[in-house]
Formats: sequence, C-alpha cells, structure tokens
Amino acid sequence: MPGPFYIRDAAASSHDAQFIIDAFDSTIPHLTAAGNAAQWGTELFSRNPSFGQAIRNSVAQSENFRDTGHGERVRTFIAEVEDDATGTLDDGLARRVDELGKTYVSVGAVKLRDDHFATHILSPENLKPHVAAATEAGSFVFLDVLVADHRVDERRKGAGVALVNKVKQYAVEHGKNTIWVDCWVGGTGGLVQYYEDMGFKPVDDFEVPTRNNAMWQGKVFRMDLV
Repeated sequence: MPGPFYIRDAAASSHDAQFIIDAFDSTIPHLTAAGNAAQWGTELFSRNPSFGQAIRNSVAQSENFRDTGHGERVRTFIAEVEDDATGTLDDGLARRVDELGKTYVSVGAVKLRDDHFATHILSPENLKPHVAAATEAGSFVFLDVLVADHRVDERRKGAGVALVNKVKQYAVEHGKNTIWVDCWVGGTGGLVQYYEDMGFKPVDDFEVPTRNNAMWQGKVFRMDLV
C-alpha cells in the first residue's frame, strides 16, 4: 500500500527542480494513453528550455519566500515515500538519504501562490469578477501546480491528496480563508471529479488560448476554510 507520505519544502540546492521537470515529462505518455493528450500536448516539457528555467526559478523563489517572507509569494512542496533503493539506483528516480540513513523517493510536488492567482486566470472576462473579489478580500491561496511522477508507479497513489492536504495546512496556519484551483475539463473529465471529491466547489468555466492557437478549456474551483 502506498505511503505514508512525507511532505517537505522544495530546495534550490537539491535536485528538486529537476524532479518536478521529470515528473511533468512522465505525465505525457500517461495522458496520451488515457486519451487526454489535449490537456498538455504530446511534447515533453523538458524540450522547452523556458519551462525548465521557470521551474528552477520557482523553486528558488519558494525557498526565498519561506526564509525571508519577501519576493514572489510562492511555496513548493515535495511528497516522498520511504524507499528500499537496493539495486535500483540506476532507474533515474529522485532520491535522498536523510541523517538517519533512510532513503526517500520523490513521488509528487505542489506549488501554491499566496494571495495571488496564476496569470492565465487573470485574462478570461468571466473570471475577472471572481478574481477581483478574491484579491480585494485577500487571505487566499491559489493551488498552481499539482503533479505526480508516473515513473514510480503505485507509489504515487494518494500523493495528490496528501499534497492538497499540505496546502490546506499551509492555508490554515497562515490565516487564509479560501483555496482556489483550476483544472482542465476535457478528455474523460476525471480531473473535475477529482477536485470535487476533495471538497472543492466549481465556480466557473473558462477558456484560454494555447501556444498552438487552440483553446484550453478549464474550470475554476474554490474551497472555503471558514
């Protein structure tokens, strides 16, 4: 049975940024096989240099905001499970060894924005009233990235819920009233059900153009904590 999950801060000095890039890459064949290729396309994220740099910048910004309270208001967390790595160290997975000699393998990551939305949420006209009201009220987090590493197979199961619970913990500890998130609504529609099952309430649908001039269809949700 997967878990228990250990959640820690992402560190710029480790290989966490590369793990997140690799985890995104691992989703592409999985989504394609499931008939959901339109969510993120079929090209590996790592082939886009600007994507990798954005991930590295984001991890560094998270560490800076955690340590100083200044700069870009983002936090990134990594989910791990304890791992018996004997004879499997050449599998390319992200591992670390703690001070007690225990080995952990990374299985997922989450990024949140503290009191601000991702830029793609700001442009759709129908979302602007929701964004304006939330921004004026403050005290919210936006769940920006949630990704699991499909290379670890069954060990990733439950990591998403554990990471969302970490976001809820962060929100409560920092006096936030609401968690916002968005997801793709196409394909099998499984993501919508996934977030609803975790207690998020749908707010509105939206569309944003992709790099290929197609329209990416999404839905915004909120979870009120008070």
